[in-house]
Amino acid sequence: MVNNKLDKKEALMQVLNIVSNINLSNVMLIRTNGSLLANNFPENSVEYVKKIAIKYKDIPVNNYVKANVSDSLNLILFKISVNIFLVCLSGENEKDLIKIFKGISEKYSFILYELFKDPVLEKKIRKTKFIKYVVFSKTSDLGPTPVACFPNSIDEQEKFEISAKSILVLSAGFNSQTNSMNHMTSIIPFANMDCIGLVYTFAIPSPQARGKSFDSAITVLVYSSYKKLLLNHLEQIELAIKEITQQIINNKEPNSLLEALLENIELIMQEKENKPHTQEIANSLKDAMVSEIRKIQEKRPYSTLLY
Repeated sequence: MVNNKLDKKEALMQVLNIVSNINLSNVMLIRTNGSLLANNFPENSVEYVKKIAIKYKDIPVNNYVKANVSDSLNLILFKISVNIFLVCLSGENEKDLIKIFKGISEKYSFILYELFKDPVLEKKIRKTKFIKYVVFSKTSDLGPTPVACFPNSIDEQEKFEISAKSILVLSAGFNSQTNSMNHMTSIIPFANMDCIGLVYTFAIPSPQARGKSFDSAITVLVYSSYKKLLLNHLEQIELAIKEITQQIINNKEPNSLLEALLENIELIMQEKENKPHTQEIANSLKDAMVSEIRKIQEKRPYSTLLY
């Protein structure tokens, strides 16, 4: 479990300590706006990496871009948070490496997002294209209750309607012996809001709760006109929501989680249909930087931590 009270330097150091156990030639942490957080690439390569990070800033979390620098070496930019790339040069097996990076993202994605988010991001998120609301609900003595939502300007009546429908409708067919509501995804209509609801139900363990856990749900309301797009990206969106639920179970403050989730789902849905999770770096950028990247192997680069 990650300490959610980490400061910027501590969070970056923990990520770098994990990465240090991997056989990587060089490592960089860079924001999607091109500002460096940590780096041991030489200066003559940094500007090229910045251009790549900015060009591909809108890929979703847990996606990556890569370029083959040589027969045995890849340059990889992996999106570990909505606003941060983990960049490396590696000759390691790509699948094994991405698995490790996904583990880092699962632990640190939302704490890094919160520590390094753009102060004007909330205004940008309010102008969403696909999603109307994201709501976190939990059962209580009074029944299904909305605990957090984004944007927080949502009408109170709509908020309670979303909570009630998300939990009560689904629990009607719930078999407590099989615990079938735990980590279950459903699609239900919210016709009066002109939306389709993606409802992800999960259980929050509690000794005070009946059955030792509270039924809970994350509900993402997508405008009805984008139903097909939602279904096309359902698996990837489910993974993003599942990461959120684990953070909530670990008592992470939910409002910032919902904010980051909405941003990430918007990025997922704006991808073209059937677009792979891996993208090759554009040839114009790749050609410009390959010779510089190869020079890295000739000498041991310096190392800096910026925050």
